[in-house]
Amino acid sequence: MALLVLLAGLATLALPLPAAFAQAETPLLMEGRNSLYQRVLTRPAAVLRAEPEDRSPLVEPFVAPFTIYYVFERRSAGGADWMRVGSSVRGPSQGWVRADEVIDWRQTMVVAFTNPAGRERLLFFRDHDQLLDVLNDENAAQIAGELRGEAIAGTLPPGSPVISIEPAEHVDINEQFYVLPILEAERVWLASGYTTRLLEVASVPLNADPLNQGTPPPADNLLRDFRVGIVFVIDTTSSMGPYIDRTREAVRRIYQQIEGSPIADRVSFGLVGFRDNISAVPELEYDTRVFAPLTPSASGNALLSRLDQIRPATISSAGFDEDALAGVVAAIRMPEWNDYDGRYVVLITDAGPRQASDPLSTTGFGPAQVNALAEDNGIALYTMHLLTAQGAGDHDYASAAYTEMSRWRNAGSLYHAVPLGSVNVFGQSVDSLTRQIIGQIQDAMAGRLTEVVPEPPTELEAQTSLVGRAMQLAYLGRERGAQAPDVFRAWTTDRSFEDPRQASLQVRLLITKNELSDLSDVLRVIVEAGQANRLSPEDFFGQLQSAVANLARDPNRLIDPNFNNLGDLMGEYLRDLPYRSLILDLDEQTWLSMGPGRQLEILDNLEALLHLYEAYHDQPDLWIPL
Repeated sequence: MALLVLLAGLATLALPLPAAFAQAETPLLMEGRNSLYQRVLTRPAAVLRAEPEDRSPLVEPFVAPFTIYYVFERRSAGGADWMRVGSSVRGPSQGWVRADEVIDWRQTMVVAFTNPAGRERLLFFRDHDQLLDVLNDENAAQIAGELRGEAIAGTLPPGSPVISIEPAEHVDINEQFYVLPILEAERVWLASGYTTRLLEVASVPLNADPLNQGTPPPADNLLRDFRVGIVFVIDTTSSMGPYIDRTREAVRRIYQQIEGSPIADRVSFGLVGFRDNISAVPELEYDTRVFAPLTPSASGNALLSRLDQIRPATISSAGFDEDALAGVVAAIRMPEWNDYDGRYVVLITDAGPRQASDPLSTTGFGPAQVNALAEDNGIALYTMHLLTAQGAGDHDYASAAYTEMSRWRNAGSLYHAVPLGSVNVFGQSVDSLTRQIIGQIQDAMAGRLTEVVPEPPTELEAQTSLVGRAMQLAYLGRERGAQAPDVFRAWTTDRSFEDPRQASLQVRLLITKNELSDLSDVLRVIVEAGQANRLSPEDFFGQLQSAVANLARDPNRLIDPNFNNLGDLMGEYLRDLPYRSLILDLDEQTWLSMGPGRQLEILDNLEALLHLYEAYHDQPDLWIPL
């Protein structure tokens, strides 16, 4: 079985089978529900037995961790609680599992730690009220700091409200797979005026080491092997000549500085050029082209000779906006990234990106989808947007699009505008960025983490120090085998105690490849129904109901054909979700009250999301085999 842990947006279309579809055995209903069945998630080492007793023959001696079962019966026997479970909602049941080998599973949402760079480590509390008391205290940050200190020192007294703490290093979910299932959730207003979610979670590492056997290598030794890849994605259309030259100069300067030093073996540069869709203007020669791949063994001279091949186009593209996102996606999909621990892509352009729905877009992605793809590959996206006079009418649109595309966790957006398209200001920004990244390599080679600079001369430097430290922590976590805390059940918050604006947890969806295919099929039906009725929006929901009914005839699909709004495709499922999508509340009346522009925007966003699902499906590195 392969599992994918994705961002919360994917969870908004998960579809349970309605009760009317159940045949033969029927699972137990969730308390207070009429169509949602009880499910559990298996812990590592769970087994299925023929009868509810420990000496009963094994029906399934190895159950893949995180397998989802429906519950058909609960029983106490031999001093333990047992459940009769099966993988299909229609039955039959497959065997008995001990209750302490599973977790009650109310929804497919889980949370994962954000990178701890720039924030304090997250605390896990014994119960809901103790957590809320700390959050509402006017000295919440101080109290959390004291509790954190005790947890780190291992001196938590008996009866302490804190029972566990987030690891010091980032836990890479792709290397040390774990889930923090959401068992209960509550959104609260704090005395400080901020809102937060209180979450009861269970920690389930795939390869828990309860004895903590083995001593990981010291961090300073590991950091010395930290390697960085930087890929410039450059607009090579006719207006970009001076900026191409200045980027080439920046790379040449760096290589001159590090030539012959150990640093030269720790950094590699790549370069992707982009223009626009050549189906509209064939004379542009290419949409995207990799001029220099990230080659670890490439010499500086070899790279510089490739950079010299870049020339601006001699003919204009079709319109001012260009296929910039195709260039960024080409950089993200470079196969060489696996050789690098710090991963940076820097977009340089004076034009906005083509929208996802633009026929000349070769990716079908919008800025949000490109951002998600970069984050899932551990890449920080910078944008150097040249505000030239020629593109004045495009600046607002381009700025909004690139700001969204370049968002990076707690660092905010890595979008940076270059006023008036000044070549000098642009050059200073590129030089500053590359100097800082080289400085991070020097820090790592000296065995120390890059410090997050609180009050630097520029925002670019502040963000880059935070991004660099986060990537170093992620690298250390991978190399030292940092794991989520061992199996427990506790309450925590999705925001930082010290700064509620900072996210400490990221919402994700646990999903199999087949389930992702089902989501894609449902989303495709919605998009096609919307596109077919652009001129008659009053027919949209009628056609959608017909199409979904056809899908629902397949008994293997978890789809409810009886719905009044898009959220009703999931029936009661939405009531328990702690994080929701506004799109799912869309009903026929609201749809008809919208103007054509808003309807088109919604359909375009859904179509871009569909393209992202397909990209996830086809990227093997994002799937975890169990």
